[in-house]
Amino acid sequence: MVQKISFVHCADIHLDASFKGDGSYSYSSERRKDLKKTFETIINIVLEKNADFLLISGDLYEHEYAAKSTVNWLNEQFSKLGDKPVIIVPGNHDPYVKNAWYRIYPWNENVRILTTAAPDFTDSTKNVYFYGIGFDTFRQERLPEIKPPSVSADNINICLFHGTLDMDFTGNPYNPVSSEELRGLGFDYYALGHFHRRNESLAGEGMIYPGSPEPLGFDEQGEHGVYFVSISKENGKAETRYHFIPVQQRKYCEYNLDAGGIQSEEELVKRAVLLLESSNAERDIVKINLTGRIPADISLDLSVLEHALADRCFSLSINDCTCPDYDLDELAEEKNITGVFINMMKEKIENASGYEKEMLEKALYLGLEALLTGKVDLHGKADIS
Repeated sequence: MVQKISFVHCADIHLDASFKGDGSYSYSSERRKDLKKTFETIINIVLEKNADFLLISGDLYEHEYAAKSTVNWLNEQFSKLGDKPVIIVPGNHDPYVKNAWYRIYPWNENVRILTTAAPDFTDSTKNVYFYGIGFDTFRQERLPEIKPPSVSADNINICLFHGTLDMDFTGNPYNPVSSEELRGLGFDYYALGHFHRRNESLAGEGMIYPGSPEPLGFDEQGEHGVYFVSISKENGKAETRYHFIPVQQRKYCEYNLDAGGIQSEEELVKRAVLLLESSNAERDIVKINLTGRIPADISLDLSVLEHALADRCFSLSINDCTCPDYDLDELAEEKNITGVFINMMKEKIENASGYEKEMLEKALYLGLEALLTGKVDLHGKADIS
């Protein structure tokens, strides 16, 4: 007899994330709404695909910020699934601590939370065994003490795991484990969570990181979504099929814009407009890093650029990394410390190569800035005025 099941696998939703430092209150509020819209999309996928289960591999919400109104809303979303089980393992942002919503809230009957004390659940109607390895605290530098799984050839066996897999565990360990160790547990599928970039590199061994369904920052660029997974098992051998489904509301985009040689702010605006020609005004969260050397007599007013581009993306931030473009030949003729410094640095640069030459060229311009303006702005890291 062939056993068949299907499920949606997601993780790292981070409901009620604060988005502190990412903009105004309205921005933060909109982004929290985006997280809810994305989760509603996930619920709809479960229904549209008629999946048997919804698997959430940790960090469903932010323990520090999650409001009861959000938890009420979340439970309403789960109720839309009827009797379809929702299987959850707590992550490091929503651990199973004393006052966790997982502990104190009256969840729907279809919600199953796998904890260290009660790590497994068997759906006898479909012969599926679930086992969870999650978090009891905000940081676990080793796997929790937990009873061994009861894997059976008669069941389809699924492990929900939140943590770091195959990493240098000495650096930043969160439930560290190797893929070899997990594989040795004998599960048919490993629903992973913790990393916000999706990773299918071990999908052939039944291990997938779905990533965050809604990106949370500029380090999470690219496509985000969930996985629809189907497993069939016959005579103890499982066959897994998986399909990635994009669900994100927003997209983070970071660009470097060379401002070198501009003669006016208007020229810079034209370059920026061209850069964002293909941007989605309702979706994209954009960061522009201005680079290059600009004439020393041009003082950029970033508010002019922000105003000109405001209608071309949902949110915009601009980072000015430009440097003044000095006339070195003219300054080198001066009979003062500036001329001496330039000629000394030029000689060093001519006798250098590779990385050393690059660093000396940077030092030349930083030194000039100090001599001519009385200060050096290393993005707030130094000031010798």
